[in-house]
Amino acid sequence: MTLLRSRSLISLELSLLLVAGSALIGCGSDDDGNGTGDDAADSGGATAGTAGGEIPEGCDQYVEVSDDDQAALQGAFIEVPDDGVVCLAEGNFAFTRQLTLDTPGVTVRGAGADLTILDFIDQASGGNGLLITGDNTTIEELTVKNTPGDGIRADQVENISFLQMRVEWDAEASLDNGAYGLYPVQCTNVLIQNTVVVGARDAGIYVGQSNGILVEDSEAYGNVAGIEVENSVDADVRRNEAHDNTAGVLVFNLPGLDIKDGRRTNVYDNNIYDNNIDNFAEAGTIVAMVPPGLGVLILSTDQTEVADNTITGNRTAGLGLIAYIPGLFGAPNDDEFDIYSQGTWIHDNAFSNNATDPDELLLTITGGPMSYDIVFGGCVDPNLDPDPALDNCISNNGEATFLLGDACSQNSGVSTDATSSTCEQPALPRQQ
Repeated sequence: MTLLRSRSLISLELSLLLVAGSALIGCGSDDDGNGTGDDAADSGGATAGTAGGEIPEGCDQYVEVSDDDQAALQGAFIEVPDDGVVCLAEGNFAFTRQLTLDTPGVTVRGAGADLTILDFIDQASGGNGLLITGDNTTIEELTVKNTPGDGIRADQVENISFLQMRVEWDAEASLDNGAYGLYPVQCTNVLIQNTVVVGARDAGIYVGQSNGILVEDSEAYGNVAGIEVENSVDADVRRNEAHDNTAGVLVFNLPGLDIKDGRRTNVYDNNIYDNNIDNFAEAGTIVAMVPPGLGVLILSTDQTEVADNTITGNRTAGLGLIAYIPGLFGAPNDDEFDIYSQGTWIHDNAFSNNATDPDELLLTITGGPMSYDIVFGGCVDPNLDPDPALDNCISNNGEATFLLGDACSQNSGVSTDATSSTCEQPALPRQQ
């Protein structure tokens, strides 16, 4: 059983569909799973402590920079008791293999994100920098950098927190960078707070197949996708800055995964701007075909609310919403998968200066400019009776331009008349 996301290649029609009103987008996972490596079994029996053998108050294990950082920190992860604290001193730690942490209740605490640096530039094995499988884990006050795979992956964890930390790559827009910065998957109660992720070749801050999610006061830039919530339930994405990525914030539901029916993602009070960098994803993945200049992208999720955001300077489109269209993605091959986005409400956002310089491919296909802040694909489930609760709505977005597409050939063509989509849905609760 794999936890990786199902992806399909995107075709040239994707770009046309975005222009015509479907705003299709996706990102491809090239992560190979847990990548267990050989780290836990090869800790070398190293002990951790200060040069004088004393452990600072509040720490159960204390690790300083040494001649064998790999053995010292992995040894601390093995020796720390349940609900213990592993403290890391200031300095640049070097690793050659994946680290693993499976003890429950552990806090891993650095001396500060600018002071404690975990560098994986010479990593030779393992699919991640750090793999977490223990519940009630907190990672804080440190930086993870230069992992060839994902920065930190949390797998089937209950209560996982990332606080006041960074994940980054020194190389700018490089194929050698890892696919994801933070990668909690199939987790319950995820908190990502005051973090910065820079340089992921897929998504910087990603949460997948999880529930009870809060991503707040964080920053994602220099990634292909800044922040992504996928096949997840009850997520709040608030007060973040997503800028200078290829695409800013993605909310997706995809077929073929263990956990389905993504819904109730609330994206509010964010600053989403200038997501126009060239795409540097690995060739052959769906994300590799994402044109630069996309702000918020919604695919097949239900009850998504996007409100009170500033969305500006995204040169292809400010926001796009689309169904999972088999003619573009291929058959879902998942009888339980609902391809339609339903019950979406886009309201009270400040859109400006979007769609001013659409991707050259789009201009070639359409033969003319595109200039729409909000693009809906226009697909509805023909097997369901009309129900206002399923409508995708816009309201109170100022002077934002709007295009309603006909991606499923159900309408009489594309339209810029917002009247039929001007409505409201019940507001999602906002976490305290």
